[in-house]
Amino acid sequence: MVRKNIIIILVAVFISLTATAQTTDIATLRKNANAGNVKAQVELANCLLGGKGVKADFAEAVQWYTKAANKGNIEAQFNLAYCYEMGYGVPKDMNAAVAWYTKAADKGSMQAMNSIGHCYDAGGDGFDKNYKKAVEWYTKAANKGHAGAQFNLGLCYSQMKGVDLDYAQAVKWWEKAAAQGNSNALFSLANSYLIGEGVEKDATKAFNYYLQLANKGNDKAQNEVAKLYSKGEGVEQDYGKAVEYFTKAAQQGNAAAQLSLGRFYDNGIAVPQDYEEAAAWYLKAAEQDIPEAQYNIGNMFFNGMGVAQNYEQAFHWMEKAALQNFPAAETGVGICYYYGYGVKRNKDLGRQWVNKAAIMGDNYAKETLKKLK
Repeated sequence: MVRKNIIIILVAVFISLTATAQTTDIATLRKNANAGNVKAQVELANCLLGGKGVKADFAEAVQWYTKAANKGNIEAQFNLAYCYEMGYGVPKDMNAAVAWYTKAADKGSMQAMNSIGHCYDAGGDGFDKNYKKAVEWYTKAANKGHAGAQFNLGLCYSQMKGVDLDYAQAVKWWEKAAAQGNSNALFSLANSYLIGEGVEKDATKAFNYYLQLANKGNDKAQNEVAKLYSKGEGVEQDYGKAVEYFTKAAQQGNAAAQLSLGRFYDNGIAVPQDYEEAAAWYLKAAEQDIPEAQYNIGNMFFNGMGVAQNYEQAFHWMEKAALQNFPAAETGVGICYYYGYGVKRNKDLGRQWVNKAAIMGDNYAKETLKKLK
């Protein structure tokens, strides 16, 4: 089974921008760095990269990192590799990045091992992906206890990247990472328990994992908690709690939660029916390219519900959803074309759009099509 929730692999960045940088005497740092003091060279580079106590200058930061890295400083080697990976102060060069990460990894840096894994995992910029090498490096860091690498290794097992598909192994590594507080791993564990991949399905355990993250402000987890409250899955059904958590996630910009919250206000579920509030949330989700939200706000503009009636806006939003193959929107666009609502009238094009929705099985489109012939 393909996992529905794919979490982007994150790289643990080890740029130690010192807490005392703002009060650091940059002139003294430069003097000591120029005198060959490696610690001063690294600290100065950190300040230059982060703009702490001095105007940010990536190119100069790279110069100082290079001096310290060539003297074997592990922090400088890692940070220089990161600059090459991201193209900060130097042309982006994944081969150079891996070379410097490897020097730091050879000295035992778990973060460097994880970063090498990520480079092979992501590829790009003339650097070929190599999932087997990614797994090799993730495993080295994971076995040393690096939570980010443990999470990434779990992803490899769950997505069959460089290893055979093995959800049980994925869960094993996510459990290790989650025990160290890795939120991505905790979210993945919750997903696994919810759908029963690699573990016996347990909606209650999934809910509790999501709740841990939700109460720490994770918007994706808040959305999942709200969905489970709404369904009564893994927890007693509670629409009021669903609204509470949808609202938390929606206020953080979570498009799925914004759409759901719009539905609750639209239908008056656990809240007073409020078309204006529904329209406001639909619009926020629509602006994030969610087709159902685009159709819903288009429909509200068409009927003047919660917003002033505006056929041009209705067509604008329905067309966006229709172009994403949302059947109800295809029907709506067809009606707009057929009757000339918000767009130049074109009966043939109207029928074509409604017919497309009918072919996809939309019953309303089938009924509408009869009226347009």
